[in-house]
Amino acid sequence: MKRYLIGFPLVMTLLFATNCNNNGNTAPAQEVDADTIILDADQYVRFETTKGNFTIKLYRETPLHRHNMVRLARKGVYDGQLFFGIQKGYKIQSGDANSKNAKPGQEIGIDEKDDTIASEVNPWKFYHKRGAVGQASTVQFKYSTSQQFYIITGKKATTKQLTAQETVINKRYRQAVKDSITQPHAKDILTWQKYGEKKKISKLNDQLNDQADAIMKTRKSFAYSQEQIKEYTTVGGANTLDGLYTVFGEITEGMDVVEAISQLPATGKNGRPNPDVKIIRAYVLEDTGSNQE
Repeated sequence: MKRYLIGFPLVMTLLFATNCNNNGNTAPAQEVDADTIILDADQYVRFETTKGNFTIKLYRETPLHRHNMVRLARKGVYDGQLFFGIQKGYKIQSGDANSKNAKPGQEIGIDEKDDTIASEVNPWKFYHKRGAVGQASTVQFKYSTSQQFYIITGKKATTKQLTAQETVINKRYRQAVKDSITQPHAKDILTWQKYGEKKKISKLNDQLNDQADAIMKTRKSFAYSQEQIKEYTTVGGANTLDGLYTVFGEITEGMDVVEAISQLPATGKNGRPNPDVKIIRAYVLEDTGSNQE
């Protein structure tokens, strides 16, 4: 079984609504096809939970992840799911389809679905500040899982910690460059490995390292902006996830609800809150005639 929890960093990408408690007064607009794609717009998804409600603004610059959440909300996929991955001072997480019928004490946070989304990682612009919404990953760098998302509560970071993360991101960026130029040689490498041609492999590796270093000299290294440094050192977040997972939105209303969920006692290996917190329903605000802006 695949665990799609936020875990240890791997590799970064190569390229770098109105508060609606809905007391029965909001009449739905005309039915919208779940697969309707809006090409260039921020969209808002409202989550009603048993702990309170919150609204997520989805960034237009991450269209794959934005449309994925809109589509799942319109299809009712999130409705009835439970939160898991509750970690005080870090995040809350949901998106396990099997959690809808989970029995008390049952481990959740495991999903057998193989649906994935190509990464849209951009640490220069979208980072793991407090309230950031990101997608869990099956393979950090290449893919996100289609359903499991997380919301950052986070804690303050020091400038030393941020500098360390810059180093991590740039090393992973360099590895991603090398991986990309190694791929065309994959067949030869497998053949050489089969016949024990260690010298050929070593020579090619040296050549690829030189090429990767040359490419990196033409690229802008990652460094946190002054705005990001101020955000992390005064408000907080989870900077160790930057450059590794796609941030595709942020909380615009209900951060107090997110914080309250994160403060609940967590049970089990994956951090299921006690008592359970259920998503009653999730819906796109524009579909109800509401508009955040």
